[in-house]
Amino acid sequence: MNWETKTSRSMEKKKKTTWLKRREKWLVVLGVILHAVYMLSIFDIYFKSPIVHGMDLVFPRFSPPAKRLVLLVADGLRADKFYEPDEKGNYRAPFLRSVIKERGRWGVSHARPPTESRPGHVAIIAGFYEDPSAVTKGWKANPVEFDSVFNRSSHIFSYGSPDIVPIFCGALPHSTWGTYPHEFEDFATDASFLDEWSFDQFQSLLNRSKEDPKLQRLLEQDNVVIFLHLLGCDSNGHAHRPFSSIYLNNVKVVDRIAERVNKIVEDHFKDNQTAYIFTADHGMSDKGSHGDGHPDNTDTPLVAWGAGVKGPQPITGNHSDCGFRFVDEHSHDTPTPNEWGLGGIERVDVNQADITPLMSTLLGLPCPVNSVGSLPLDYIDFTEGDEVEAVLANTKQILNQFLRKSHIKQSHSLFFKPFKPLTNYLSMLDKIEELASIRDYPNAMKLSENLRKLALDGLHYFQTYDWMMLMTVVTLGYVGWIVYLTIHVLQSYTTWPAKTVKKEDADHQKKKSGKIYVLGGLFMGAFSIILVIERSPPLYHAYTAMTVFLWTQILSEYRFLNALLRSLKKEKIGYFIKLMAVCAVSLLLLEFLVHSFTERKLYTVCFVIVGAVAPFYLYRAIPWKSWIPAFICVSCWCLSIFTLMPAEIPDNTFLVVISGALIVFIGLAARWLELNCDDSKYWRHIMNHELTKPKLPMLFHLQALLVGLSSVMVPLSTSHRTQKQELLVLHQLVNWSVAGTEFVCQSCEVADML
Repeated sequence: MNWETKTSRSMEKKKKTTWLKRREKWLVVLGVILHAVYMLSIFDIYFKSPIVHGMDLVFPRFSPPAKRLVLLVADGLRADKFYEPDEKGNYRAPFLRSVIKERGRWGVSHARPPTESRPGHVAIIAGFYEDPSAVTKGWKANPVEFDSVFNRSSHIFSYGSPDIVPIFCGALPHSTWGTYPHEFEDFATDASFLDEWSFDQFQSLLNRSKEDPKLQRLLEQDNVVIFLHLLGCDSNGHAHRPFSSIYLNNVKVVDRIAERVNKIVEDHFKDNQTAYIFTADHGMSDKGSHGDGHPDNTDTPLVAWGAGVKGPQPITGNHSDCGFRFVDEHSHDTPTPNEWGLGGIERVDVNQADITPLMSTLLGLPCPVNSVGSLPLDYIDFTEGDEVEAVLANTKQILNQFLRKSHIKQSHSLFFKPFKPLTNYLSMLDKIEELASIRDYPNAMKLSENLRKLALDGLHYFQTYDWMMLMTVVTLGYVGWIVYLTIHVLQSYTTWPAKTVKKEDADHQKKKSGKIYVLGGLFMGAFSIILVIERSPPLYHAYTAMTVFLWTQILSEYRFLNALLRSLKKEKIGYFIKLMAVCAVSLLLLEFLVHSFTERKLYTVCFVIVGAVAPFYLYRAIPWKSWIPAFICVSCWCLSIFTLMPAEIPDNTFLVVISGALIVFIGLAARWLELNCDDSKYWRHIMNHELTKPKLPMLFHLQALLVGLSSVMVPLSTSHRTQKQELLVLHQLVNWSVAGTEFVCQSCEVADML
């Protein structure tokens, strides 16, 4: 082979390599865009905005039992920490427990993810659930206007966090509110003083009203709402964890605030026309976080008392499952823990959005137009006729939402499919009115609740109206992306192109590809016209465009695919069996990974099997006398125990210190083996590298010192936090120095390896 031929081939190879790099960069960019666009489709498929404008209010036809309502929200308060006793057997909320036992109703309010502050307050005050993207905007103002109980009130008085109160009161002309400075939210101290600040502001308001006739007239109006946002439990839970003494003492603080609010309100108004609701927006996990759907985050306390609220009722018989499902998907007959000490008093659980119609009903206000909450009848003390009217008002409000969504979808859809169970809703309403007029209240109530359930089902129907279309488009898009990458790999890194496609076929394919691109463009244009006529969101165009583009690219390689199929037919049957086996194993592994997110015990089975099988598999390469197979076996079995443990455990500084000591010991042992082992091929095989003298011999010892020092600093820093003391300047200096020095060490280690 002469020099010119070698040079020519080298240049061709270089050109091909450059072309491959450019094409693969393009594929990476395309893949990122594709995944980002299709991930956005999840929100369109499952979680569209529940806010719909242009609906009429439904005014209740009964006399409201309460002139004013006091809403106390203890941010971040878990239900179990509120109801259970402390280590001495004393309950942390004695006042609210006395309310439960003597003059009020209680239960658990079930929140829906994202369990964040703003979505939780929106559910309580406005009655609808925000989509999961709100988890990234937990403290930000909602840019979309929506109706709420505060909007419908004659005046709202509110005090609390600067991150929550302005969201709901800042734009209301009929509001009096105040917040503490952001600087007050210091996670290094006990945050219960924030709750005391909110109470002090409200108490000062009532005191000022005695000398201010205008303020007194505002307070004495009907339909007044008083909202106190109590942030202490949330801040203390994040900083000190919900099992800490600071968090648990904060539960006592909010109970005392509820008692004092009740006393000063009753002393000020003296008319027994105030309703009270105590609840929380979300709970708190054991590690001091929230946001997901774990019961620790979704289960919050609910206590109601005062005007229009029923008194406690004893449990009669077995509490059967009524078929109702909460937003966290468990049924109605969840047992009450024995340690709560409330087993003999009827418990009424609600979805968090149900608190909105409860507040509206107690005040006799129209329910917020976008509310999806169902009025919990077991909380209100009404006559039978007023109960029917209250449920009917709630039903009509939800039905109005359904009719509005149906009208919008019908006006935009080329092929509209109505929700058939509600095609005769007018006759159902007439029947309810007729039954109520003749005082057949049980049947009227039954029909009203059935119509409300159908209206909620209809809302869900239109919420997911485009589900099938979007799911089909996205599925075809991901399948197309897999096929397109497979074609790229076969063409660029295998000998398939040379085997399957002749040169003249390739030239002919290039001429035919233009027609396919034109056809793809026509399809894309047709879909775009349909989407424009239906007034679909811009992202719908992006979903369909990406899918059509991918399949156009695939079909442009139709001759290669055809030749590839012919070539595969010539292979033996064993090849297809192997291919199907690989596909089946891959599918099982994927399903295993999906289920392992919720069932960590699956990894225990894997570790046990690997620990039993791997040593025998490695026997040929590494004999048992080296103890390495035995080490692998013991390691796997130890790891199998780890995955049986709970994912969240309380703070344990002793484990941190022990872990640090083990890391240092194992590191020193490995270092000694590396420097002092003989020429045994087994150790050489494990280390898999030649022994070289490190450029920075003291780097390892410095890292070991940093691990030990950081392990010791954890209990020292934690002890100051639990004792409500500020962290010493020396401790802060050491902690920051360890973090900075470790970063420098890692950089030096990388440089040493290079």
